[in-house]
Amino acid sequence: MAAEELRRALRGVEIEYENSLEEVILLKDVQKLILPSGALEGLKAGSSLRVYHWVAEKLLEKELAKPAEDLLDVKIILQLRWREKSNPAELQPLPRYFYLKARKLASEGGSELMMHLRDIYSLRLAKIMGFAAKRIPVSMVRNLTAEEEVFYGQLLELVNAWHEFVEVEGDGR
Repeated sequence: MAAEELRRALRGVEIEYENSLEEVILLKDVQKLILPSGALEGLKAGSSLRVYHWVAEKLLEKELAKPAEDLLDVKIILQLRWREKSNPAELQPLPRYFYLKARKLASEGGSELMMHLRDIYSLRLAKIMGFAAKRIPVSMVRNLTAEEEVFYGQLLELVNAWHEFVEVEGDGR
């Protein structure tokens, strides 16, 4: 029951991600680009565009554009893993939709990359569960990704329900 609710909420994050804006830089001149918001004409190579993620994916696929910011790669994943491991009490900053971006990278990468990603997932999960056990409000937990915000909110609800069940009424808390 709780797992199904979490899956639905995470699906909402996926939809949010697909419709988030992403900046790309055109690699070639484009005579006409038809977007949901209208048509753009006479676009020059080197121009920067902010488009929906799903549009950016199509432009990258057709080699018409490149991402304006660095994509996740093995080097970045190793750096993130090191920072996460080196700071056991704090979540390190990650891109807003890290898990969705990492999922795509993992499908293209090998088992070594997956091992490093799993380390990051486990390290962050342990920290998040520790915050929930202490019942820290979501607004006070820094550096959660969009996916983690959903998870943490639901986890905190479960922890609070548990405390309500086990605590004696009128114990002063």
